[in-house]
Amino acid sequence: MTAPRIGLVLSPVAQWAPIVEAAKAADELGFEAIGFWDHYHADPPEWAYICGWSAYGALAAQTSRVRLVPMVLNNLHYDVGVLAKESSVLALASGGRFELGIGAGDWPASFTAWGQPFPDAQSRIARLEETVRALREIWTGKQVTFQGEHVRLTKAASTPAPPEPPRIVVGTGPSGRMIDRAVDFADELNVYAEEHLLDSARAAIERSGRPVGLSTYLDWSWGAWPEDHEAELARLGDRFDRVFISIGGDDMPGRVRLVAKARRAAAGDQTV
Repeated sequence: MTAPRIGLVLSPVAQWAPIVEAAKAADELGFEAIGFWDHYHADPPEWAYICGWSAYGALAAQTSRVRLVPMVLNNLHYDVGVLAKESSVLALASGGRFELGIGAGDWPASFTAWGQPFPDAQSRIARLEETVRALREIWTGKQVTFQGEHVRLTKAASTPAPPEPPRIVVGTGPSGRMIDRAVDFADELNVYAEEHLLDSARAAIERSGRPVGLSTYLDWSWGAWPEDHEAELARLGDRFDRVFISIGGDDMPGRVRLVAKARRAAAGDQTV
């Protein structure tokens, strides 16, 4: 059996040192990617989150191979200009290892906390699509004029442009509507590991005729760590292009090594 390509989500955790150690271990052990949730509000405060652009820049300098894939950025947190500049710089700083994992935005409590508006689902999805389409133009390094309902640019430019545009991974959450829209503009759909959502995603990709990848997301953080994580990975098999697993909690570097062992076991490696 082919082992799935695994990305590790280093959330939630409050200390920087174990993140660096976990990232280095993931880099050395052959994991596909590392990233964070994108939570700017902690509720309750004890549930601390390290995330943000500076964290990806720091990990780009601490690693050499593993890809940097947010899981996922909340589009509502950022103006298009911020996304364009930060993603371009990270693509350059990481040697092309940064991918733009992004979603339409959820968790209304975060927006209430910071006094920000929280649009309805239709508006959030439409804004995400316009943002992605605008970014693809901006990453060419040319001046861009874009007139959408939510995104409006006038001769906007962000240089230096990345040598290659970052891949765009859209987190769809539990939304069938998001799957149906994102398949038209994403390079990859990241879908919760629920069979009806995965079936919907596969059908949407087939209908689209586009070369869209499919990945899934598992939450193994804190108390969600499965009793038999080796069997859980074996169950997934090679049905996806990638699997992203949240491993936040105590001894995160140790969890990286446990997932590495489970991955080898799922592939039938008897040396683990």
